[in-house]
Amino acid sequence: MHASELAEAIPTVTRATTALEAARVIAEHRLAGLIVADDDGVPVAVVPGTQVLKLVVPRYVREDPSLAHVYDEAGADELCAALEGKLVANLLDSDEIASRKLPSVLPDDTLVEIATVMIDSHSPVVVVRDRDGTYSGAITFARAMAAIAAIADRQMTPGSDA
Repeated sequence: MHASELAEAIPTVTRATTALEAARVIAEHRLAGLIVADDDGVPVAVVPGTQVLKLVVPRYVREDPSLAHVYDEAGADELCAALEGKLVANLLDSDEIASRKLPSVLPDDTLVEIATVMIDSHSPVVVVRDRDGTYSGAITFARAMAAIAAIADRQMTPGSDA
């Protein structure tokens, strides 16, 4: 299976997207991370969804997780509401947020090559680019794992031609 077969259109965000809208994109499309595009729509970075959570949970709570128990539902709701005033640019510019250099694969790269790029870059999503850099879609961790499971199932099925 090649990258061109696994690539799909995934919504992108820009530096000007609010963190709240970015959270909605993650939730509505069940993404494990965000692809950030420049003003021309060209992908430039990946931000894992766990990094977006850092905009919700204050640093002092992340450093001492036992403090999370202090927040009641109203306090937790206030933290979540704080997403509205923050931008994806805050994620990309923050020293404590690990945005990733854009991991990419070629359309003819195999599933093993795709998995290797994901592992090496610690990224839940990779973009598919032609040799000239043209963006043709992205592959999520879930999509790669579904392909791996399907291949394994075919290998284990008696009489399969795999």
